[in-house]
Amino acid sequence: SNQRDQGLKFELLIPVTSIEKPTACLSFNYHQDHFGQTWGLKFADGEFCHSACVGFGLERVALALFRHHGPDAEAWPAPVRDVLWSV
Repeated sequence: SNQRDQGLKFELLIPVTSIEKPTACLSFNYHQDHFGQTWGLKFADGEFCHSACVGFGLERVALALFRHHGPDAEAWPAPVRDVLWSV
């Protein structure tokens, strides 16, 4: 079975082009001990290490922002601008 079936993959889905087919703008994958076993990575107690990864589609986040708030960033809601500009 794959990561989705096992509940090991999570995605932030945002309706960019359609509500029926939202776009994955962020993905989190939990690999369990797959790479620990593959590369022989172990903790001090001998157990295999677990790993995970997070991916952001920056162009997808940008498209989602433009789709939902329009092309003029100065006209976006203040809370959105505050979060983005404070980084």
